[in-house]
Amino acid sequence: MNILQKKISIPTLISSLRIAVVPFFIYFYNQEDLIVCLILFSFAASTDLLDGFVARKLKVTSTTGAYYDASTDFILIIGIYTFFFAKNYYPIWLLMLISASFAQFLATSRYSKKLYDTIGRYIGSALYIGIVLTLLFPTQAIFYFVQYAYVVFFFASLASRIVSLTKNRRKKI
Repeated sequence: MNILQKKISIPTLISSLRIAVVPFFIYFYNQEDLIVCLILFSFAASTDLLDGFVARKLKVTSTTGAYYDASTDFILIIGIYTFFFAKNYYPIWLLMLISASFAQFLATSRYSKKLYDTIGRYIGSALYIGIVLTLLFPTQAIFYFVQYAYVVFFFASLASRIVSLTKNRRKKI
């Protein structure tokens, strides 16, 4: 393995840690150890910031790395929300909407590299906040707040992407 490959593998390893958190999160949640769950989730969230920072510092940013980063975010988020669904905190449609959001991101990002979505960039953060709220305040009111707030984020992001795609298309004509 040459130096460049070693440099590229560092941010990838950091991103991969988010996937590794999911089974531990579920285990400790089932043990009712919410402090450990919050620590694990905070660790996972910090890797989301750290991987991009390290990639930029090592000068190994890439489209593949960016998609891998987004994919590990999705696996972490869908893994935890699937667990919350199994606990009857959230309905199946929320999982489907989260999946549709990720699919929308992949499809529109591949279609247009210069896509500007002012809202979509915060969807992951909104879902992260929803996880923390669910951990700290597991009440029906929070469950409703998280799912309906996400619906608003989803449709606002979709509209933002459509507007951006339309503007990009007009510029090409």
